[in-house]
Amino acid sequence: MNPRTKLLIAQPDGAKLVSLLLWLEQYTDLEVVGTTCNGDKLAACTSYHQPDVVLLDFNLLAQDQPSATAKIKSVSSLPAILVMHESDIAPMESALSKDLDGYINPKHALSELTESIRKAAQKRVVTMVATYVPATMAG
Repeated sequence: MNPRTKLLIAQPDGAKLVSLLLWLEQYTDLEVVGTTCNGDKLAACTSYHQPDVVLLDFNLLAQDQPSATAKIKSVSSLPAILVMHESDIAPMESALSKDLDGYINPKHALSELTESIRKAAQKRVVTMVATYVPATMAG
C-alpha cells in the first residue's frame, strides 16, 4: 500500500474550507494534516506538518506571492504548491508560474481537484537510487 498524500489546506473562507474537508474525507489516499485561514501562519504550518502538497487559496497568495512561496519552500521538504482560484487563471500564470506547481478552479469539478493533488504529489516523489551493498560470504 502506498503512503497517503499529506495535504495542507490554506483557505480563508470557512465555508469553502469545510466543503473541501468533506469532499477530501472520502479519499483514503489523501490525508489533510493541517489547515490555516491565515497567510501569516502558512510557513509555520508547513514546517510543522511537512505536507506533500500545499493547497493554497489565491487570496492568501495575492498579497505577497514571492514571499509566501519562498517561505513555504524554505521551511519544508519542497511540497508541491497548488493554487485555487475561481476565475480564469491564464492571465496570472506568467506572473506566478515559476514557484507554483499548478492551478485549480474548484468550481469546475472537485474530482479534478483530487486528481491535481495526486499528480502534484507524484511529481514530488523522490526516486530511490539503487545502492550497491556487498554481500558478506560465510566461510
